[in-house]
Amino acid sequence: MRARGARVKRAPSVARPTAGVSWRDGVHVLGTAVWCDARRARAVCFVSSADRTGRAGHGQLIATAETLALLGAHGDSHLAAPTGRPFTLGTVRLELVRSGWSVGAAALLVDSGHRVLYAGAVAPGGSGLGGAAELRRCDTLVVAAPYGATHHAFTGSAGDVVEFARGAIAAGAVPVVLVTSALKGLDAVAALDGAGVACAGHRAVVEAARRLATAGPELSVKRTVARGRALVWLVSDKARLSAALGGARAKLALASGLAVERDLVRELGVDVAIPWSAAADRAALLDYIGRSGAAEVAVTGAYADEIVAAVGPHARRLGPHRQMTLFPDLTRRVS
Repeated sequence: MRARGARVKRAPSVARPTAGVSWRDGVHVLGTAVWCDARRARAVCFVSSADRTGRAGHGQLIATAETLALLGAHGDSHLAAPTGRPFTLGTVRLELVRSGWSVGAAALLVDSGHRVLYAGAVAPGGSGLGGAAELRRCDTLVVAAPYGATHHAFTGSAGDVVEFARGAIAAGAVPVVLVTSALKGLDAVAALDGAGVACAGHRAVVEAARRLATAGPELSVKRTVARGRALVWLVSDKARLSAALGGARAKLALASGLAVERDLVRELGVDVAIPWSAAADRAALLDYIGRSGAAEVAVTGAYADEIVAAVGPHARRLGPHRQMTLFPDLTRRVS
């Protein structure tokens, strides 16, 4: 019995759990010690991609070797796990499978009797160095929806980026490929370099390539703009692009799922908009969810509500309730 006028201490607000997972600054697989892409320090944290979470003081990171290299996470305390090879953590069976989002990106299957597939952002058809996303039978599917509006339909490809770059070089201009993350920048560099187009890059792209070389493919990208060399640059740092070009004439292309957003394309002032995304568009994401056969679907991300409405009553939104602006915040989280 409390005294009159005494304050009642309220428990912190926590998102309602689904059958297999709950949200609290990251996704917790219930009944296990495993957290996924947690924003606060956890004893065991799976990292689906190098741009999903920082080190955050986690005790043990579980990720692919490429993701750990990109994070600069070294030491015996972390577990570099290859995709497609199940292993155990105590009594829990785990397996990393490709998600397709970026180089080193992976989904995590957690089997403790109830099978949870934490997929994160996926690219079912593949779009770059990450390859194509894979599926596993699961009871609960957790998937991200960085896109999901009805107008999100992506028709661009790496080939379109190469064609743009070659055309700009032939016209005597520096082709500038604007991307939304360093990981997407690596995809662009790989496509261009593979087609014989030399590349320069934003410092974040160059650093990511340097780190990746210790555990994955070696990509050739320089810091200096030069004649006949494409420049891969971050949208979020467009204000410094003019200085990087040093007065050289340039043509700009936005290579991202955001290329379907007309207002953003107009604001950026690009010459070409290429809807080439590292993540599934609405149709591909709904198809991936449908093929999973999951009885429970938990959706995170900017367009979670739209995807939940399309999937039906067995789908729930997972994560904090907040509005996300299209630019510049969203450009740091989608490709």
